Amino acid sequence: MTRLPTFIRPFLAAILVATTTTFSFAADLGPWKKHVVTEQGHCNTAIAIDVSGDGLLDVIASANGTVSLFIAPGWEQEIVLHRFDGRGACIHSAPIDADGDGDLDWAGTLANAHPFWLENPGPATATQGPWTARPIDNQITGIHCLLRSDIDNDGRDDLVINNFEPEKGLGDSMAWFSRPANPKTATSWVRHVFADGDARGGSHYMGAGDIDGDGWKEIAVGAKGKPFADGNWFAFWKHPGGEQLDGAWEKVVLAENQTAATNILPADVNGDGKVDWVASRGHGMGVLWFENPSWKIHDIDIEIEFPHSLTVADFDQDGDSDVATCGYGSERVMWYENDGLGNFAQHTVDTGQQSYDLRSVDMDGDGDADLLNAGRGSNNVVWYENPLK
Repeated sequence: MTRLPTFIRPFLAAILVATTTTFSFAADLGPWKKHVVTEQGHCNTAIAIDVSGDGLLDVIASANGTVSLFIAPGWEQEIVLHRFDGRGACIHSAPIDADGDGDLDWAGTLANAHPFWLENPGPATATQGPWTARPIDNQITGIHCLLRSDIDNDGRDDLVINNFEPEKGLGDSMAWFSRPANPKTATSWVRHVFADGDARGGSHYMGAGDIDGDGWKEIAVGAKGKPFADGNWFAFWKHPGGEQLDGAWEKVVLAENQTAATNILPADVNGDGKVDWVASRGHGMGVLWFENPSWKIHDIDIEIEFPHSLTVADFDQDGDSDVATCGYGSERVMWYENDGLGNFAQHTVDTGQQSYDLRSVDMDGDGDADLLNAGRGSNNVVWYENPLK
């Protein structure tokens, strides 16, 4: 066998070290303290805003056919909406300043009816009884996603809403809604249909992010299929940019044959300056991410069952995007630590807990991202305190 000259060997060793990829993960943050907000039944959605103006985040959740405000720190309950047309609890919600008065209102959707918003009356009376319900749109129906995002770059948040049921409302379509001139008296917000008949298959959760770097946000969605015959795909719609606020956008399919696809969110996962997509198969198995621009799939967790909730935040504050979910089949709340290159270590936050909606929010005001969880079949709303010190 031919031996390399002695003087070459150190240079070769240096090259091998330089080209070897190593993954560096920090130790787990430690146990996340679980705080119970309520245990009043099946809950699909919960958000956090400071309603009382005391600097503490309160929680608004929908369960048992009502929308309730839970006032921090003791979580006293105040019902802000009794049964909405008798149709049961809301399935999604979002905080938004719907009337432009400087405080956050609450927008909600029902699984087989129309979206609406509740007017926050302000800190003086917000904790003292029902809020006024006002319409967002009376045509779009059967909603399985509600997203707050500024789509037209006017500095005001809009709402993105899907039409889950193909035979009702705006079948197989999705739209974004801009705030009308007089939201307290308008019968509908201004509707802009961007996915016009090409979102069939049980379109579910949405994400909005500037994928191509042109300054305008694309909108992505997962379609879960069952009970529909089609679906099981992830796709995004490319924002046309400029003043083109109306009309259909170009659909870009990320992947097909993604059984029970649901959530999808934007994030620069591998630190290359491009915005990727993080996704989950919320009625199936697995958490994954799509690498921009090839849209190659990278697995984060192939075993977690029914990861119906998904959120992205820098939980360990090391400068990259981490991921969290709860698999309601696995009954595990997980956070996935990113090494900055798109490789993930798995950490368990809690067991014996379900989820429909999971959000990263600084609940205790200490500067790190905690987790607020709407507990679905575990019949609770809880938040997990990030142990980062």
